[in-house]
Amino acid sequence: MSVLDKIYSGENLSLIPKLQHKTWCENDKHILYDFFPDFNEWIDGDEGVNVRQRYSIDGLSNPSKAFFASDLEGYYQAFNTFRKEQINAILSEEYIIDKFGDRRWFERNQERFEQLEKCLIDGAIVPFVGAGLSVESGFPSWKNHLIEQGKTSGLNADHVIELLENGDYETVIEEIEAKGYKDAFIQEIRDAFAKTGEITQTTLRLTELFTDTIITTNYDHIIELAFDTGAKDNIQLIDSSNILEQPNSDKTTIIKLHGDIKQPTKCIISKNQYDEAYGNGVLDIEKTIPKFLSYYYRTSSLLFLGSSLNRDRTMEVFQAVKNEIGDTDKPQHFCLESMPDTEEELISRNGYLLSFGITPIWFPTGSYYYIEQILRLAKNEMRYRGFIPGFKKVINTPVEVVTEQVKDISTPLVITKGGFWSTIFNWF
Repeated sequence: MSVLDKIYSGENLSLIPKLQHKTWCENDKHILYDFFPDFNEWIDGDEGVNVRQRYSIDGLSNPSKAFFASDLEGYYQAFNTFRKEQINAILSEEYIIDKFGDRRWFERNQERFEQLEKCLIDGAIVPFVGAGLSVESGFPSWKNHLIEQGKTSGLNADHVIELLENGDYETVIEEIEAKGYKDAFIQEIRDAFAKTGEITQTTLRLTELFTDTIITTNYDHIIELAFDTGAKDNIQLIDSSNILEQPNSDKTTIIKLHGDIKQPTKCIISKNQYDEAYGNGVLDIEKTIPKFLSYYYRTSSLLFLGSSLNRDRTMEVFQAVKNEIGDTDKPQHFCLESMPDTEEELISRNGYLLSFGITPIWFPTGSYYYIEQILRLAKNEMRYRGFIPGFKKVINTPVEVVTEQVKDISTPLVITKGGFWSTIFNWF
């Protein structure tokens, strides 16, 4: 039952967690008005004019608030229409039908989005942020950066592009270093990734949905900057050099797997550094970073954002763990993924991702702003069901404590920050 269903039926709402700002009539059902900010903005904006006219609220100073307070039934009906249209638009119904001729992939999107939402409500999702999310903040993609680095080092441009198209990123770096440009390479990394960058709406969605732990392979500081817009000193940084540091349960822990641009020489960038971190030639699952990734793959539902998810060291770890645990039940992982150009390519990419246990939710080809829209939809759908991201309480529903038994770990795992870390220390 949704929040609107509860207030429309007169159900007790005494367990509503306090929102972060005062509302009018805080002691009655009007507090629920703040659960629907996007709908309220839509009502008050240009697109809501027909609804305002239909319900005779046009011209009021705050039409949506008046609508909620005076005509809950009308508000309820208008919201349900708005909600359905938003789901269909953001999950690409029209685009998919036009491109592929039927609703099949849209229906997959609907089903998979609901699965993602359930994991979000259960508190099981840990975002895994790749370079793609930093691009819209003004940073280069790793591929484009290496193309420019190759030019600076005098490598043949066509040769570099061919290596990158085949996923041989480490080979490009190895060749740059072999030509004696290691110091220049490190400086250009500092030039490219040490700048401030722009905090985007997508990054801000991360701060709304995830307040416990975020994993990233990025060197820049855009995620930290986004979280720093809130309470002072509310984040904890962990990188490859202190990956087993005890986390502060009162802060958001940002884990920078491959290092921080503040110490570029310690970032995991070159082939030698990747070999040291992951194994030379053959993956060594007992090394710290692979073991850490393995643990998260086994115990949390990862949500990949801006990650290429091609055959790299991280994916080697996930493949090794998947091969080890076989067909046993494991957490469902997700990614938000741009559709390939053809259905044949889509079928192939879909199968590839699922072979790693990663469930893709598709958006229109190259339209990366849909990542923010899908995250926003997830936040709105959680609120619709009475859950406020960042709060442990939910409306009229007890908090579930999720436990899992992980292979080779005798202690039952409680998926909270404290429970996770106390167990992982024992495991290491």
